[in-house]
Amino acid sequence: MTPDEWKTGMRNEASSVNDREWAMETKLAAGRFGWRGAAVAAAVFAALGVSVVLLGQFLWRYDAPDALWVGVMILTGVAGSLLGARRVAALEAGAGAMAFLPGAWLAVVTLQALLGDAAMFTPIIGVSDEAGPVLAVIAACAAGTTQRVITRRVLLTA
Repeated sequence: MTPDEWKTGMRNEASSVNDREWAMETKLAAGRFGWRGAAVAAAVFAALGVSVVLLGQFLWRYDAPDALWVGVMILTGVAGSLLGARRVAALEAGAGAMAFLPGAWLAVVTLQALLGDAAMFTPIIGVSDEAGPVLAVIAACAAGTTQRVITRRVLLTA
């Protein structure tokens, strides 16, 4: 049985029962930990890391705003919520958020290769490398909360 056939079978089984909550959980289970969702989340958060480095290099240039870390955390929550709305599970969003710092470091290395000594030497001024797990928790909580709200709303309207 291929994964697509299994997902179709789970959805058909969910549509054939009268218990709405169980049916919704079965439909959600059909889409659980998909590597595609984790890859999409990783691409989103790596792009966020690259964007912050590019802003730091070309706009702020050694004078990052004081609220940069707070802004990164808020953007992580927003991205996690958007991913959750697109049915990316909390674990997938959290795993994808771990790509923020590697994406930022990749941007720094690329800028150093292109600009030499004019490039930044660290990804984000004022943000340490230990920030990755914090972003993962924020993204996972945002995605999970969004999915839970959507699930409850669907159950209430059904």
